[in-house]
Formats: sequence, C-alpha cells, structure tokens
Amino acid sequence: MPFDWLVRTLLVSLFLPPVNVLVLAGFALAIARRCPRVGKTLAVVAILALWVQAMPWFARQLARPLEAGTPVDLKSLDTARGLPAAAATLPQAVVILGGGATRHAPEFGREGGADVKDPTLARVRYGALLARRTQLPVLVSGGSPTGEVVEARMMAQVATDEFGVPVRWIEGQSLNTAQNATFSARMLANAGVSRVYLVTSAWHMRRARDQFERAGLTVVPAPCCNANAFEPDVIPGWWPTVGGLRTTHQALREWMALAVGH
Repeated sequence: MPFDWLVRTLLVSLFLPPVNVLVLAGFALAIARRCPRVGKTLAVVAILALWVQAMPWFARQLARPLEAGTPVDLKSLDTARGLPAAAATLPQAVVILGGGATRHAPEFGREGGADVKDPTLARVRYGALLARRTQLPVLVSGGSPTGEVVEARMMAQVATDEFGVPVRWIEGQSLNTAQNATFSARMLANAGVSRVYLVTSAWHMRRARDQFERAGLTVVPAPCCNANAFEPDVIPGWWPTVGGLRTTHQALREWMALAVGH
C-alpha cells in the first residue's frame, strides 16, 4: 500500500464522518477537567454533528448539487440512432469509471479473491446495458490506489463474464478522476474517438464530466446509482440512518475532491 496514498486517506478522513465526530468527542474529553463547560459544549456539538450527518435529508442536500445529467433515455436513443446524421453526432464509445475493488470475495474464484465493490458493479451493469443497446465499444477505467487490485481489470472481467459485454480498452493506471480522464482520452484519441457516454455514480458525475471535457472529449453523462432517494422505511428524512451517514461521507469527500481539482 503506497505510503503517500495512506497518508492522504487518513488526513481526509479527519474531516469526514464518523471520524470528524470522534475528533470532536476526543477534544471534549481532553479538556473536560480544565474547562468543564467547553468540554460539555463540544460533547453536545459532537452528538448533534453525528445526528445531522446521518440524516438522509441532510445527505441529500449535500449530494444533489453534485449531480449532472440524467440517465440516458433508451427509447429516445433508439429513435436517434435511426436518423441519417446519427453517426456524426452520437457518442462513439461507452466509458465506465470504477468505484472501488476488493480482495474479500473468494466466492467468485478470481486470483487473490479480487472483485469489484458494489458501486463499481452498479456502474458496470448500467454501462453494459448501454453498450448492448448502442452497440458501442467499452472502455473501463480504474487503477490500484492501494497497490493491490487493478480495478479496471476486475471491471473488464465482470463486464465480459457476467454481462456478456466485451471490453475494448482497459485503462488501469489512473489513481483519481483527473487521471481517469487524461489516460482514457489518450487511449480513445488513438482510436479516433472523441464523443463518449460517461457512466459513473450520479454524485460523481459533475466532477467526472468536467475532467473528461477538460481532457478534450465531448461527454454525454450517463449517471446511475442515485444516492438521493429516501429509504422507504425512514421517517421523512430527519431520522439518522447508516445509509444517510454513508451518503454524507461520500458527498463531503466529493466536495473536497472538487476543491482540489482531482
């Protein structure tokens, strides 16, 4: 595991739930004897911070501005592909971005127990559907930030073995979204591709689209995995849930990545 990646991850986690709450609680305990009032205040703030960050309503407010585009209308797509000028205007490839890999899935029989995480699986599934419907070639992009599993290779295996969609390009060097865009654009340029459907999670699309357009590609967003829908058993959004905390975590992390241009 690269040391610089580990350090960055640890530093970022200090500002994300649940670690940011633990930091506040730690400060509260540290100063409770010398400054009881301040310690109690910080403890209350820590509790409120945990509650608010776990509220699905709060998570949705954070995640909604990160979205860009809407899922591709497959019926309209079929109509558009039948028009005479379609070849000159429609995308020429489907690009699927990774969302994490793991070594804890031995049941699939891959080397080292490697597999894709749930967000990656959802993106590959939607990208495979789009590729079948459009009959376009597929590029998968995702490196190995931890130095273990190369995400793009796992994505290619899943797309081929489980969804029956071949992958033409495997970009396995990138470590962040900016590199996803730069390295993918180079591979696509060599094949004369300049227009793509970009598949990633809805909360990641704004940053991904901007990076791919900056790399010189014309992008049609194809977002999936909308994290903003309320869970059906949640009391109108304000009752804290693990799902709400997870969405807040990923949304705050995404805002931080936008701030630094990655």
